[in-house]
Parts: sequence; structure tokens; C-alpha cells
Amino acid sequence: ILGLSLNLIVGHAGLFNLGHAAFYAVGAYTAAILNTTFHIPVLWLLPLCGLTAAAFAALVARPIIHLRGDYLGIVTIGIVEIVRIALINNIFGITGGANGIFGISRPTVFGFAIRSPFQFFYLIWFFLCITIILFNFLEHSRFGRALNYLREDEVAAEGNGINTAHYKLAAFVLGAAWAGMVGNIYAAKMTIISPESFSFWESVLIFTVVIL
Repeated sequence: ILGLSLNLIVGHAGLFNLGHAAFYAVGAYTAAILNTTFHIPVLWLLPLCGLTAAAFAALVARPIIHLRGDYLGIVTIGIVEIVRIALINNIFGITGGANGIFGISRPTVFGFAIRSPFQFFYLIWFFLCITIILFNFLEHSRFGRALNYLREDEVAAEGNGINTAHYKLAAFVLGAAWAGMVGNIYAAKMTIISPESFSFWESVLIFTVVIL
């Protein structure tokens, strides 16, 4: 699912993003903090995790969205490292520092707790199928075609009336929102998260998924 969310940014829009784990981390920590503090069921937090990651992506991507190729890639590496270091330093005193956050509750579906790997297998496949269907519709929509034009020739796309900055930012935000929701599922699966789970190498792994 992370690969599909990054594919929207890298594959469709052609933006070189090597910091996708930062948005994944924002979603996971949003779920962990709210669940352990206010005992809100994890799956109820899915939309909020997506919105939080999307807001963070809009904040950090807006000043850098005009960069191209390797330059954008280098800046996104910086973003994921800044997020990781901030989490280690226990930002606002709520991230648990290097030890992370413990005691995240398991997800429940219609009152039934998801605990075993077998049950998580079907839960994750359910979300994966939804992701494939929605992203397939998106690919064949006007928005998806605009992203493909951007990837092939940004100058020609702009000459044909496409607001390139708007579509680039939208692709970044949408891909980040989906990564944030995946972070929610990851936190529920592991019941413990720490900054080392969201390092630069995690971003490289996700990027490799997209390339392969």
C-alpha cells in the first residue's frame, strides 16, 4: 500500500521523493498518541491520520515543489531525517523519545478484535484492494492524466493550461495522506512504534518497491 501511495508521487507525477517514510511516521504517531492518551479505537483514527500526514506534506512540500530531479530527492531525504530526529528528541514531550510509544491497542472490526497474523492478513488485503480500486479510478481520471502529462513534459503540460504547481502539490498531499493511513495500520499491528522504524532506509525500501 505504501508502494502504491508513493507511486502516485513518483510514478504518475514524476516527483523524486525519497522521504515518504516521514508521512508514514506522522500517521503512525498520530494514531499511537491519540490511542494511548484518549483510548480512541485505532481504526476510527484512520481519516485523522491521513489528514495529519496530508497537512504535514502540504506544509513541507509547498516551498520545495518547484525543485526537480535529484534536488527534490535530496531535500526529501532531509525531511525524513528531520522527522526522525524530532521524534527521538521527544518533540512536545509526546513522542516517547528513542523508546517510542508502547501499549497501542489492537484494531476492532464490528466489536471483533484483530489479533492474530492471519486476521491481520485479511485486514491488510482489504485495505490493499480498496487502494488498488481507488487509485485505478484516479489514474484514469482528469487528475491522473494531468499527472502523467507532468511526468512526460512539464513545459508542454503548462503550455496546455495545466497548473503544474497545483497538481504537483496535490499529488504529494494525496500520496502522503495514504501513507499516513498505512502508518495507522502499522501502529495497530505492532502495538509499539519507535523513530527507528521510519528511517531514510525505510524510504529507500518503499522507493525500491515502486521501481520494481
